[in-house]
Amino acid sequence: MKLILKIIVPLIFIGLALLMVKVLISAKRATPPRKPTEIVSVADIISVDISDHRPPVMSYGTVQSYFETNLVPQVNGRIDEVAESFRVGMLVKKGDVLVSIDDADYQAILAQEASNLATAKRSLAEETIKSEQAAGDWLASGRSLAKASDFVLRKPQLESAEANIRSAEAALLKAKTDIERTIIRAPYDAVVMSRTASVGNYASQQQSLGKVVATQRAEIRLPLTADQATRVELPGLGAKSNDSPVKVKLKSANKEGVEWHGALVRVEPTIDPQNQVTYVIVEVEKPYAAMPEPLVVGTFVNASIPGRIISESCKVPEAALVNDSFVWVLNEGDQLCRVAAKRVHGHEGYVYLHLSSEDMEQSELSPPLRIVARPLANFKSGQKVEPILNSQ
Repeated sequence: MKLILKIIVPLIFIGLALLMVKVLISAKRATPPRKPTEIVSVADIISVDISDHRPPVMSYGTVQSYFETNLVPQVNGRIDEVAESFRVGMLVKKGDVLVSIDDADYQAILAQEASNLATAKRSLAEETIKSEQAAGDWLASGRSLAKASDFVLRKPQLESAEANIRSAEAALLKAKTDIERTIIRAPYDAVVMSRTASVGNYASQQQSLGKVVATQRAEIRLPLTADQATRVELPGLGAKSNDSPVKVKLKSANKEGVEWHGALVRVEPTIDPQNQVTYVIVEVEKPYAAMPEPLVVGTFVNASIPGRIISESCKVPEAALVNDSFVWVLNEGDQLCRVAAKRVHGHEGYVYLHLSSEDMEQSELSPPLRIVARPLANFKSGQKVEPILNSQ
């Protein structure tokens, strides 16, 4: 009996437990299925129109002098005077006296040459009279002048006297010129770069007294790659500098906000065989009078050259161009449309593109276009996104 109870009682409890589970399951209400939440990506877009653009071409270079002259005297002598303006960094005008050399020796030479010229003129006068007398004596003898020799008529002596005068005049001119050369003048409007002349020093024809650089204009030699050269209106070989040169903007690499303006006046007739670089020359007028700061020789500058017009193009951030081949554009329903794009030029984080007209027609897109500025890697054609308009 006890054995039967041990078997029946657990079975009863198990049956009651199953019954309760069944009642609870039948009493539970069925939960309706949930709809999956639609996730819409957020996209930063920019409004872009298709128009003509003229982005600049960037280059760099160092300011060079247009003229620079080592002041080497053409005569020797002791330096008597050095002008106050002949100091490093000072500006001088064309014709300003910079150095004076003692001219006492050259004044003595001038007097000697003047005396030699007077003697030569006297000799010529004497030979002229002697020649006339010889001709008269020959005629008085009853003979024709045609039969007289040049020596009898003293023609060689007369020619020698005339040659002596020409020689004396040339020597006198040189003596006067040497006196003028004792005064060293500025050859043009310039800035003094160096000076070695001092009062009391001896100046010689092999010794430089200083160096000046022209302030009328300066030059910058700019390298252009083969692609950049095709983007710029280069002047033809032999073109004059006043033939409507391209204006160039120059900025200091070290000083913020300082800029100058120059003109692209000519192109070098050779291309560097190693890197195929073409060099162009930019001139800046009166660089030392430029505002707000002078453009001095040796300054490193960045140059901005106006490029050729890119017609029917759009300007977008570099990040908007995916794989250098296409951009994402939103249609009227805020859906992504893939449009093929060709890079034409890039500048300061932006690219200038030609968009596929076929893709635009197929997606029914028309300017102004809403282009995604920073597309995500998981974007797909036809995907709906939430646009957030940003300005470029």
